[in-house]
This record gives sequence, C-alpha cells and structure tokens, in this order.
Amino acid sequence: MTQKFTLSFCLLFLTSILFSQMAMDTVKSQYAQINDVKIHYKIYGKGSDVLFLLHGSLECMTEWEKQIPEFSKRYKVVAMDNRGHGKSTFTDRKLDYFLLSEDVRGLMNVLKIDSAHFVGFGDGGIIGLHLAIQHPELVRKLVAIGANYKVDTSVVYHEVLEKVKAWDSDKVYQFVRNNFRGWPNDKLLGPFTERMKTLLLTEPNLTINDLKKIKCPALFMTGDHDIIKQSHTSEMFENVQRGYLAVIPGTKHYPQKEKAGVVNTIITDFLSKKFVNLDRY
Repeated sequence: MTQKFTLSFCLLFLTSILFSQMAMDTVKSQYAQINDVKIHYKIYGKGSDVLFLLHGSLECMTEWEKQIPEFSKRYKVVAMDNRGHGKSTFTDRKLDYFLLSEDVRGLMNVLKIDSAHFVGFGDGGIIGLHLAIQHPELVRKLVAIGANYKVDTSVVYHEVLEKVKAWDSDKVYQFVRNNFRGWPNDKLLGPFTERMKTLLLTEPNLTINDLKKIKCPALFMTGDHDIIKQSHTSEMFENVQRGYLAVIPGTKHYPQKEKAGVVNTIITDFLSKKFVNLDRY
C-alpha cells in the first residue's frame, strides 16, 4: 500500500513538473524594440500586480522555470532576456549595468507599467539595485539573489575572478550554442564575450551611499556556500533603509534552483505582506 502511494505521488509530482514546463513553452514569445536592441520577453499570469524576473549572467528567462508557475498564480510575471542573452539581440556597444537597467525601464514603458516588484539573480539583482537607486518610483519591492554592489576579492572569492579572466571565445560560443536556442547574435560573439568579461571583472561600481538611496523594501538572499561572500550580502542588507536578509542553508550560488520551494515561499511572503521595520533592541 505504501509503495503504491509513493509511486502514485511521484507520478503526480512528475506530471505537475511536466505540465508546468509545457505551460511555459506555450506562452507566446514577444519582442520590443528598446534602444538599439530587440528585447525578448514573455508574460505569465493575470495578476493586478506586476513582477519582473531578471536572470543572471550568461543565462536567460528559462532559468526561472521553478519560479514562474508559482509566482504567476498571484502576479502578472514579466520574464525577459537581457540584451545579448537568450533571444534578445546585441550590438557592439559598451556594456554596463546602467544600460541593462535602462533596457528594463524601456520595456516597462512599452508595456505601460508604472511600477513593479523585481526579483533578480546575479546580474539581475544588480540591475534591480540600479533601478531602485536611479528610478525609485519604478520599484515597489526588490529581491536580489546572489547579487553584489561592487566587485573585488572582498566580495567574491579569488578563484571566481580567475575563472572569468580565463574565458575565451570558443568556450563561451559552445556554452551559448548549448544554452541559448535561436541565439540571434552569432556574428557578434567576439564582442559579446569581451563585453561580458569586462562587465563582470569591472562592475558594478555602486557605493554604500548609493545603497542608502534605496527607498523600497529590499530582500537580500544568498546561499550559505555562495560565491558571493556572506559579509558582502550582509553589508548590503545593513545599508538599505528597509532591508531583510535570507541565508538559505545547504545551497551555493543558485538557491532558487537548489531549494526552490524554500526560496519561493520566502519571496512570496516578502512580496505579499506589508514590510515591517524591526527594532534590534
């Protein structure tokens, strides 16, 4: 009896996952001309509140497959590919986080969205920080997972920076071909590789004073074995006006994948409830 129940539960669970993935695949791809590029995006759910999902470096919107089915029950979820990533186009132009954040702002203008919640991982978290600092009226709440406000060995481990320095076009090309279906930027692979390498080694360049400008409630999330040092994540949390901190045990740089259920619950709780400033004493 127990074995039959276990088997039935497993089949039900797998069916649920496959159904969620199929639902994601059937949502129509859309494109918007933003500045000098075409940004690829999809919209899930019909909630009155909008939630943007911003992926990390050398990723695309499909990285949110464990979040979209859950979040789209409550929110209108906008998932997008950053310029040069996924199915968004790229031009041989200086790449920085300000430009990436302006692409997001441009898409908000196209979609006539005046404000939204933002959940960003890695680069996406940094983009969220830029938006909250430069355009506070756009950001209702911000969740930054595995993000950083500056880059040096006080922030990330030395080995991580060395790996990025060792990037070459052949390795990145193979990675892109394996992970970005229909990538439209083959002729700009060299510039894309160099721009991304420079970006990751030299940015972001935000300051403590910048963090203090963030007015919206902000949740900083990290794995307890993240490549971003916990001291750095704590520093960001300590220097925003309305901050929360979540350290996910037993996870590395991708807590949203490694413990999706835990992360989704924490994020949903943060976004759906009124923010309360807590006194330490």
